[in-house]
Amino acid sequence: MAKRIFDLPKEQDLTKDQRIAIRKPADGQYLVVGAPGTGKSVVALWRLKKYADEKEIQFLTFNHVLNHANRALVGDSQKYEMNTAMSWLYDLHWKLVDGNFGNFNKNKMPQISSYQPDYKKLMKKFEEQGVKFSNLSFIVDEGQDLPQGWYEAVEALNVENFFVVADQNQQITDQNSSHDELIELLGLEKADVIHLKENWRNTTPIAAFANYFYTDKSSLKPELPNKPSVHAPILYEYQNLDSVKEIILSSYDNDPSKLLGLIVANDCKREWWSKELKKDDKIRRESAPIINTYDSSQKNRVHIDFDQGGIVVLNDKSVKGIEFDEVFIIIDGFKKISNDEESLKKRMYVMASRARERLFLFKSAVQKSILEEVLPPIGTTISIDRQGKVEELELMQRIKL
Repeated sequence: MAKRIFDLPKEQDLTKDQRIAIRKPADGQYLVVGAPGTGKSVVALWRLKKYADEKEIQFLTFNHVLNHANRALVGDSQKYEMNTAMSWLYDLHWKLVDGNFGNFNKNKMPQISSYQPDYKKLMKKFEEQGVKFSNLSFIVDEGQDLPQGWYEAVEALNVENFFVVADQNQQITDQNSSHDELIELLGLEKADVIHLKENWRNTTPIAAFANYFYTDKSSLKPELPNKPSVHAPILYEYQNLDSVKEIILSSYDNDPSKLLGLIVANDCKREWWSKELKKDDKIRRESAPIINTYDSSQKNRVHIDFDQGGIVVLNDKSVKGIEFDEVFIIIDGFKKISNDEESLKKRMYVMASRARERLFLFKSAVQKSILEEVLPPIGTTISIDRQGKVEELELMQRIKL
């Protein structure tokens, strides 16, 4: 397979705001906020590299795919303590209660529901045991997707140092924390909150399309990057899935150094597509792509090679913090969370902003997708001022296959 550049940017190539965030004192509590592509994870990883030799640091992410990608970016990942936030909490509790299969029912994590801890009972356990982790520092990536109870439980361990990166417009879980809630929880002053504004990932058309789904009324939409492209996002209306498959495989065949992301609504579709893309009878210029996927049963056993070209099939919750050269989103099969249209917009915001160069959406010609409700109407444009010259940019093209 063709090699792909997947490296952490050099510190001297970072923006002024990114360097300010990285160089904050090792002790203290800080919040870094910014839109997709502004380098929040980059800042968090550089922070880890900067202070890991002098501080005991636990680096936590929202999901296992992002944890895997961050490990690849930081290099020599065995040197660092990196995990998902919930796995770390469950493992910590299990060790503190000296858990084993014999006492599982007695000492298991107190829960309100499956994989949703009862944080009040957990905090009481921590306090009863007198556990103190005052020497431990936390760096939390995608911190908006952790509930307030998680932070309160960790603070009950006498933890004093938090460095959290977050974007509340990317909340796609039922349990989450807003920027204001994080500021209150961490007791932050204005100088402790760093805003990243420059988008280094998306082209202008992709960023403009993603901004259409921005729901945060408390702040301005992210600034558009100055990265013009002739490739506007395209919504394909398909009659059969073979045509969708052909577009994806042909795109890879055109440039096997690209890593393509296919995002689908659920695990059934993810599993089907990860198998279907391997069934290709056509003669092509390049060898068949590596098809990778991930599901929650794999936990930390993620087998995605981000420095090789190929195709990765994921559902929307697994793409947080990840980026691909090209992204394909099949919008059929999505459902509202609590009948909430805002949640649909946030999911579209997250999925669309994963794309660096090109973005494609697909919808069935015979089935209605609930995501159609939030897509821009035909002909929607935005005005972009380029050095006094105003350009009209079409947000999305629609093509029937």
